[in-house]
Parts: sequence; C-alpha cells; structure tokens
Amino acid sequence: MKNKQHKDLELISGDFFDIEIPKNRVFLLKYFKTPVQIAFLKYYLVFGEIRNFTNHTGYYCYPRVAKRLQSRFRKLVELHEKAKSDMTQENLELLSFIEEGRYPLTKKKNS
Repeated sequence: MKNKQHKDLELISGDFFDIEIPKNRVFLLKYFKTPVQIAFLKYYLVFGEIRNFTNHTGYYCYPRVAKRLQSRFRKLVELHEKAKSDMTQENLELLSFIEEGRYPLTKKKNS
C-alpha cells in the first residue's frame, strides 16, 4: 500500500491519467470500456479507493456506480488470482474466460 505522501504526489502530478495498465491487469480493459470506466480503473489502480474519484478526475460518477465498478474490479481480480493459483483444468478454463473478456458479470434472470 502506498503511503499518504506518495498518493498526494500522484494526485498533484496527475500522472494517473496516463499510466499504463500493468501487464497482469490488462485483461480488465475488456470489462472497463467507456472513458469513465477506464478513468476509474486507472484511478483505482493508483489510489485503491473511490471516495474522491469524481473530485480528482473531473469525471462525474454516481457513488452507486463507483461502488459497482469497484465491486467489478475486486471480483475479477479475485477470480483471476484464484484461477492462476490453482492450475486445474476447470480453473484454466475460467482463467481463459476472464482474460478473453467473456466472464459473465451479471446473473441471468430465470424466465
């Protein structure tokens, strides 16, 4: 975790707008596609919180939407890490689905 002074410097410099997504997290770009979602992803990768996303980036986002994006991020990263840690056939298929952007994020309603 970055210390507060380092986070303050990241904010002042504004470099988080231009960061490259780390190679182990590039698959997330298949789930975060709009400009607001990409800004959220970059911001969250640097700061690890959503509290000041709108104030720091200038992108307006309802708090409920930011929470959903945070939840999406956490779920995908957790599933990805879990699938990578245990290389069974089932987990390899899950890993492939996640990295190809085919993992379903919403539950289907029963008709």
